[in-house]
Amino acid sequence: MAISSRKLRKPCLVSDLLLVATLLASTLQLVAQIPGEMVAAPADSSEKPVLFWQKKGVQIAAAPSLLGVATYATWGERKQIRQLRNRYIPSFRNHYDDYTQYVSGLSVFALNAAGVEGKHTMGRALVSYTFSMAIMGVLVNSIKYTARVPRPSGDERNSFPSGHTANSFMNAAFLNKEYGQYRHPMYGVMGYTLATATAVGRQLNNRHWISDVLAGAGIGILSTQLGYMIADRIYRDKGEHRPLRFDPFPQNKNPSFIDLRLGMAVPLGGDLRGPKDDIPARIGFNMGLEGAWFLSPNIGVGAEYAFTSFPMDDNSLHKQVPKPAISSDMYVQPMGVRYLHIGPFFSVPLTRNWFVTGKLAAGAAAAAKGNIMLKLRDDLVDVFNRQDIPFAKYKPHRAFSWSAGAGIQKRVARNVALKYYTTYFHSRHRFDVESLDTADEQGNISYQWERASKSRFNHLGMGMAVTAFLW
Repeated sequence: MAISSRKLRKPCLVSDLLLVATLLASTLQLVAQIPGEMVAAPADSSEKPVLFWQKKGVQIAAAPSLLGVATYATWGERKQIRQLRNRYIPSFRNHYDDYTQYVSGLSVFALNAAGVEGKHTMGRALVSYTFSMAIMGVLVNSIKYTARVPRPSGDERNSFPSGHTANSFMNAAFLNKEYGQYRHPMYGVMGYTLATATAVGRQLNNRHWISDVLAGAGIGILSTQLGYMIADRIYRDKGEHRPLRFDPFPQNKNPSFIDLRLGMAVPLGGDLRGPKDDIPARIGFNMGLEGAWFLSPNIGVGAEYAFTSFPMDDNSLHKQVPKPAISSDMYVQPMGVRYLHIGPFFSVPLTRNWFVTGKLAAGAAAAAKGNIMLKLRDDLVDVFNRQDIPFAKYKPHRAFSWSAGAGIQKRVARNVALKYYTTYFHSRHRFDVESLDTADEQGNISYQWERASKSRFNHLGMGMAVTAFLW
């Protein structure tokens, strides 16, 4: 039976979801802190009110709270998210996460040994780190062996929270405290990127649920915050190096940045939207990570990694596709596509720390394969050893793609800005399509190749972004 390729979509991989979720929370932790020791005292002695993001309690609780909410929100969906991993990379095995969890912490000691001073003396930093490790170990292990949540692999009951992830984010926060807040935000960015890679690895290796790693990330960051708070009470003004920066709001500097964005995706054109009696895409979500190195205050070169997912409106599916006898229902998986682009970025400073931004980038798009699914009758679940089978399968090919975007940005602190973005994405993919040929009540299934065709995935992404300036 002919099924148009524009009707077939699929969900994202768990790594896409987790990468942005943990990086977003980490970047909020990274850029929300505006340490007073990095800012020179104002010329007059009048005391200025403390901004919301500068309050100590907010700095300590911001990222852990966000990750705690994400843990709660994903708890009921964790098995479904794991099914995506089992569907596409069931045999993934790589132990890189056993090592990356330590890299950020070891980097602090290596930099000190090389003579690159951090925010504190090595003795004070070591005391902060010791308290952080102790707090993290107590929190992780007390929860693990109280909650006794089974691992996805089913071999142990100590899955929640992820100790590897907690350790990696504790070390990332340590690196950010000592060097990201003192020398350059890029130290913190690198640390949290490694921590996120560790968290993703714990899921890809089938050792943890998504809720485990989100909770672990929150515990890791919180442990470092509390460890430093204790050390601050012990040392007070001792063991602290002289601030390197004295310009809290740089003027006319090159606005190099890295940001994380999250918003909605509006499908455009006939291939995605389709007629009313088709299976059109509904408004979905868009998320991404992008950054640029500016060669002047106005022009830079950068890259973006973006992901978009569209749920499908399959209300008319039963009208155009007769339901086979083995099925109780039919549904269409969401469609997902990933973009990796490079190109010029633009920034025009306005008054009062407002900026107008823009970009024009090109590269490659990879749409994910997916299916129209048949839900099997209850009496056939044991026969097929599964609850559903594909009715039609599609495999998209990689394609050239480009994007153009604009944004309005407001800097709210020295290294922090909030941005409203709008980006247009364009790509056209060739599809190989197979449809169900035979399926009987003995569990035998066969498919036949149908045809190859092309579909455009043009859409508009709109939402908010958190920007970390790298000056």
